[in-house]
Amino acid sequence: MRREEKSDLISALQSSLKSANGVFVVENHGLTVKEMEVLRNELRPLVSLFRVVKNRLMKLALSDSDFAPVSELMKRPTAVAIATDALAVTKVLAKFADEHPNLTIVGGKMDADLLGVDDIVQLSKLPSLLEVRSTIARILVEPASRIARVSAEYGKKEN
Repeated sequence: MRREEKSDLISALQSSLKSANGVFVVENHGLTVKEMEVLRNELRPLVSLFRVVKNRLMKLALSDSDFAPVSELMKRPTAVAIATDALAVTKVLAKFADEHPNLTIVGGKMDADLLGVDDIVQLSKLPSLLEVRSTIARILVEPASRIARVSAEYGKKEN
């Protein structure tokens, strides 16, 4: 890779990091190209970037961002997911790692702290924002719908 290509890649990584709400690092030793493509397809709507990147280049991109501590996780050849929906990415990575033992989740960063493998697995078990919103909406609508059903049944009894 030429110097210009490296600087272009670093600037592309930095621009992706600006809009990210999470960065996750995985090791993909032993995964086939087809398995990596399946993972990429599952992550595509949830990330701005999922790519195998040289650690040195990724560390340079991370150095001036909020995600700088992630560079400590990059010791072996890794793939990096720069997430736009971090919670959903944890779900996909945890599920894929269960099904494919060759994928190893190294860690990541969301919000304030670095996350280990166990943290990512625990986060993957939480409901997504959409699921929480639908539960709240159901809780708010349920009393009104019960009143409407009772009123309708009461109206039928008088006739």
